Amino acid sequence: MDKMSNTNHQMSDKLYEKIINEAGTYSKLIEMFILARNGEPLLDSKLEQRIKLAKQNGMKLVSISTNASLLTEKRAKAIIESGLDDIRFSIDGMTKESFEKIRKGLKFKKVMENCLNFIKLRDQHGIKPIIQVRFVSQEDNQGQEEFFKDFWLSKLSSQDIAAVRKMHNWGGTLDSYSGNKVKKYAPIPCKSLWNSMVILADGTVPLCAMDYNAVEILGNANNSSLKEIWDSNKLKTLRYKHLHGKRNDIDMCKGCSVWENGTKKEYQLSRLKSKNLKN
Repeated sequence: MDKMSNTNHQMSDKLYEKIINEAGTYSKLIEMFILARNGEPLLDSKLEQRIKLAKQNGMKLVSISTNASLLTEKRAKAIIESGLDDIRFSIDGMTKESFEKIRKGLKFKKVMENCLNFIKLRDQHGIKPIIQVRFVSQEDNQGQEEFFKDFWLSKLSSQDIAAVRKMHNWGGTLDSYSGNKVKKYAPIPCKSLWNSMVILADGTVPLCAMDYNAVEILGNANNSSLKEIWDSNKLKTLRYKHLHGKRNDIDMCKGCSVWENGTKKEYQLSRLKSKNLKN
């Protein structure tokens, strides 16, 4: 089960402590606890404290996903020392032109320097956090995939990952990428309803990680326990629809291709290749 906080604005200490205390009760069942979703986690001035608290409450694997634009050396050291298990860098272009066209407002040179410096600092400290560098293949970066993998795998250690994924359609909301997915996925239940929970900064619990505008709300962590939301009649109804071929009754689920790419095999190949390319 994933627990994610929306960092468009900062979650209150009271709410975060409520969530992490409840999650700690189920720590043996929770495989990953992610402190990122609809915003940049490094905007949270208390991120390192939240990571430490999550580890203290038994979370086996605590992860963040970042664009690395704010990953200064001071912040990098603090994150490494916080006990973070996994960090994911989003690098969607291997040239200044393509990167800055996709990641609007960011500076290619600065982001690359921040990531490479983090790798160096992590290597000096130990093997954690595991580093994943991720590339979403799309129109503006076509043809850069092999260069991306070769470059990053030569910088990473054997436990780290460099992965290329195709763009998914964010719950069918990106029509130009959806194709004929509605019929294809109609009879296939989505695993998100059984293996993840998203919690936004204000406590809102949307349908899943693709529901970034909280269109389908399952509850609110401020006034309900995580167990109550997980076992709610609404979520049971949604699961029933997925199991009985009625996935398309849910607008957010029509043609969603989020789990189509990024397989375990892809990541395992990346790890294997990194062993041979590490300097």
